[in-house]
Amino acid sequence: MSEPRPPSNRVPSRSGRQAGGWLAGLGAVLLLTGAVWTGAWAWAWGLGSLALGAALGRARVREQRLRDQLAHRTEAIEALDLPLLILDRDDRLQWCSQAFLRLYPSAQGHVDLGTPYSDLAARVLGSGDLQLSAQERDSWLQRRAQTHQQHRLDWMLSTRDGRRLQMVERPTALGGWASLRFDVTELVAVQSELKRTNQQLREAREMLDEAVEALPAGFEIWGADDRLILCNQHVRDQYPVAGELLKPGVPFESVVRSLLEAGAIPSARGRERTWLLERLSQRGRSVRPFLLDYQGHWMSIAERRMPSGRLVSVRQDVTELVQARNAITQARELAEQRLHLLNQAINALPIALEIWEPSGKLLLVNQQYRQWYPDVDYDALIGKTFEDAIRVAQRQGMLPVEARANEEAWIAERVLTHGQRPEMLAHLPDGRWILTRESRTPDGFTFTVRQDLTQLMQQEQALQSSQAQIDAIIRTAGAAILTVGANGRVRFANPAAESLWGHGPGSLVGRRVLKLLQRHERQPLRELFRRHLAGQNVGLIGPRRELQARCPHGSERAIHAAISEVHSGTDHFFVSVVTDISAAKRLERDLLAANERLARLSSQDDLTQLANRRSLEEGLRQVWAHALRLQHPISILMVDVDHFKPYNDAHGHAAGDGALRQIARVLQAAARRGTDVVARYGGEEFVLVLDHCAPEAALERAASIRAELAELNLPHAAAPEGRITLSIGLCGGIPGRGMRASEWLARADAALYEAKKRGRDRVEVRQPAASPATPA
Repeated sequence: MSEPRPPSNRVPSRSGRQAGGWLAGLGAVLLLTGAVWTGAWAWAWGLGSLALGAALGRARVREQRLRDQLAHRTEAIEALDLPLLILDRDDRLQWCSQAFLRLYPSAQGHVDLGTPYSDLAARVLGSGDLQLSAQERDSWLQRRAQTHQQHRLDWMLSTRDGRRLQMVERPTALGGWASLRFDVTELVAVQSELKRTNQQLREAREMLDEAVEALPAGFEIWGADDRLILCNQHVRDQYPVAGELLKPGVPFESVVRSLLEAGAIPSARGRERTWLLERLSQRGRSVRPFLLDYQGHWMSIAERRMPSGRLVSVRQDVTELVQARNAITQARELAEQRLHLLNQAINALPIALEIWEPSGKLLLVNQQYRQWYPDVDYDALIGKTFEDAIRVAQRQGMLPVEARANEEAWIAERVLTHGQRPEMLAHLPDGRWILTRESRTPDGFTFTVRQDLTQLMQQEQALQSSQAQIDAIIRTAGAAILTVGANGRVRFANPAAESLWGHGPGSLVGRRVLKLLQRHERQPLRELFRRHLAGQNVGLIGPRRELQARCPHGSERAIHAAISEVHSGTDHFFVSVVTDISAAKRLERDLLAANERLARLSSQDDLTQLANRRSLEEGLRQVWAHALRLQHPISILMVDVDHFKPYNDAHGHAAGDGALRQIARVLQAAARRGTDVVARYGGEEFVLVLDHCAPEAALERAASIRAELAELNLPHAAAPEGRITLSIGLCGGIPGRGMRASEWLARADAALYEAKKRGRDRVEVRQPAASPATPA
């Protein structure tokens, strides 16, 4: 059977032409007959026939126009290649596109205009183009007929070749139907893949949540704005004070403030604001885990910043590990921490650094230097001399260009002046320009700092500028460069200077240079400039001097400034090379503070925080010497906790440690003078050295100690009294020549033994032995 086609829109149909001609001829005959006939009816009939013929002619014109419009629209639909059916109000096929026939290749040749839609659906089903089982075929046609009667229909079909078709049917204005098919195979595949992907994402998220909660440590993720994204229950358990705050969206600073307000961080007490600022400034910058003390616990915190800006943090309670480590290797770890911190700082420097021992042997080379010369085995050079290092450079062809004329002479001169040349600019064979600065510490160590000035030198060579100002900048190149006119105003500042002083580009130009320094620095430097301009040699030019820079908001930085003077024709100006040494100053202060902490820890008992035995000996020596010189009384109390071993057996060693700490606080409160010494002598024994205290007053002090301890009423299940008591031995008086402090300490110990012997919980006194007679 031929394919259905739309009617032509170019020539009127033959039947239309015949009907129009027949009616026109009939009208003419009747008109002539009317002329012969008599009577009004015949004449009217003839005129009506003529009018009907004219109306049919106009209808043919309108028919032609409709056919033209239908042809154009049909061509447009075929050009769109849409699978389209058009049904009339009787649900019969009026038109279908070629694209529709291609969807059902087995049905081609079986689709006729006027075919009822139910027959058409049956033919499509019979073609086998749809992917249906035998059981589904029977019910499909019935369901299809039912859904076809709905006003709006969206239907999904599967074809035998694996395609998915979406069928859309809509009623037309004339009561018929328009039915479209869309091939949505790829869309369905994408939706299925998207569904599988979303399911996998949900499963991965659930697995991640379970893994985070299963971690044996606290785990947190913070956003780039430092607000909490998630944390596990371990974090809330570790920080119960802030547990209610730890919800998504809370700022990190708010959590830390809550801990500080609760006094949960012992190391921050008394300096909460400073501690908070330091914590926030170091947030996510530490490359290694760090420790935080929290309510008697030590937390190991590892923070890493992700490329997205988010921060991940892992927290572990390492209290037992820290206590064990501190008890065994505290001094060694402190030294290692300082060395590690120093190595980190040195390797983080953006400049190359060498450190040479006073003996002239290489001690350290930082990472930047190793990156400059990757072919050199610097580990093998550690412990070698400066000349050994230069010989390695000679063998690898890395000596400066200026050494080519006479390498041996250059090497001899360089070895001779090592550590004595403040600055040296060298041009290497590989084209780099290196600025070398050498300085020697009071201990004899030599620090060599090298800065790559290749880009700056290449710019100068490219410009081929002979301007004296640029030449001076190159010669004195440093971290920050200022050019200052003879009138004391800034003419040029490089970006490093603007960054150092916290100003935007060009904002330093025109300012008085002295305004960039702290007030106490201005007058001396102003006087130096005045005297220099007057022709006096005051050492303004050349050597570097340490100054205090004035930065925005009143802050200050320590700097090194080297000043050179330039005369170019009628122009006269100064160039200053400024280096920020604030970090070095801070490091120096940190090292001093660390040494002080180490000294304090070496003289203090870990458990009671009282002086240890070594500190006692030193304190007793000083008090004894002072009393001997001024002849005023001192007293020594030897204190022992009664029945302490049974206490440990009954209550446990942890309770014993707690009791010793409380006793230590009572004893410490008995010290009235800054020169008094309270020390743990060993085990449960304590010693009090009371300066300017006669034996009578010391006896009252001992009674006060026993009374305060009785008020504490520390329970002791293994003691007769049912509480902890003290036995005290006392020896006091005015030291005389020939007497020794160790003898007084021994007599106080003997008195303590006597108190134990007499039943404990008492004070016994022994007088010092008489001074030996002075020989005649």
